[in-house]
Amino acid sequence: MEQTQSKSLNVVIIGGGIGGFATAVALQNKDIQAHVYEQAKALGEIGAGIIMHPPTQYLFKEWGLGEVFNERGIPNKTIEVYTAQGEFVTNVTDDMLSSLKKDQAGLPPASIHRAHLLDVLISPIDPEYIHLDHKFESLVETADYVEVTFENGAVVQADVVIAANGIHSNIRKLFSNDEPLYSGNHSVRTILSREVTKETAKEEGTVIYKEGAKMLLMQPVAGGMHFDILYPSEDTTWVNYITKEELLTKITSYDEKLVKLLDAIEYPIADRALYHRQPILRWSTKRITLLGDAAHSMLPTLGQGANSAIADADAIARALSECATVEEALQQYENERRPVTTAIQNESQQFDKAFDK
Repeated sequence: MEQTQSKSLNVVIIGGGIGGFATAVALQNKDIQAHVYEQAKALGEIGAGIIMHPPTQYLFKEWGLGEVFNERGIPNKTIEVYTAQGEFVTNVTDDMLSSLKKDQAGLPPASIHRAHLLDVLISPIDPEYIHLDHKFESLVETADYVEVTFENGAVVQADVVIAANGIHSNIRKLFSNDEPLYSGNHSVRTILSREVTKETAKEEGTVIYKEGAKMLLMQPVAGGMHFDILYPSEDTTWVNYITKEELLTKITSYDEKLVKLLDAIEYPIADRALYHRQPILRWSTKRITLLGDAAHSMLPTLGQGANSAIADADAIARALSECATVEEALQQYENERRPVTTAIQNESQQFDKAFDK
């Protein structure tokens, strides 16, 4: 696509989460302005901490966000595994995917609160390109454009539509009738203070206390410590709210210092079932494509979900700025990213084995 053509592209992004705004930033870096449509009435991210690996941090620098990210991100120099009783097992950093390690320049992964990461990604976007309270309803693709209709009655036309609207994306149905798959595991996560966790966590590293399929994970974020309990369950309910007594039953065999951390949590607390999608064979039509969880929702065992969405954003921005047509660009993007994310999706499903070294 010639430079003058790419600049004039009308790009619509469905979904104002990490993947959607990363795509808007990556496109803006290529002088392509995209409109982001988000169904929520206010922007925000649920969850707690998230790991950004070195390749992602380099993209932030390329996009002019390195400094603002470093103000919020905390280096994670080690990933250490302990037994439920606190006995050291291993530092698994060197045994995991290459993107989970320090790079050759010594840059380690960094953890950041999801809400802070969203703030970083939104910061360079002009508010006129952000459209809240726009829940996607339907779309019609023609040879020359895509017409998108929202539940509030708004209708827009675009040269290309990027669906970054998560694991429940109804745009994915263009390519597959699959449904989200339950992993057999739940996650309870929150932010605790550094003071409360000072005897059981590390200031610049991730610690995992593991017993069988159960994990208690802590990693530093600005203003506190990400705290996550992952455990097997037959309950497929997407979200429940549980009490302290119920949460205690999940870690009864853990060391007293770890069990005591539950006293610092505000109850009831969200208990989320972990779902994912299987890889699919195609993401794109001539003018519509999927990105992030809409394309390749994966389990959190490798900390790769958001990193993969951000890498998608970089790939699609490069493709739309380089290729002669939108169709060629979407094919280049898919050819680059789908094999990579398929491998990560498959590996992330080895939930019980992720930290068995």
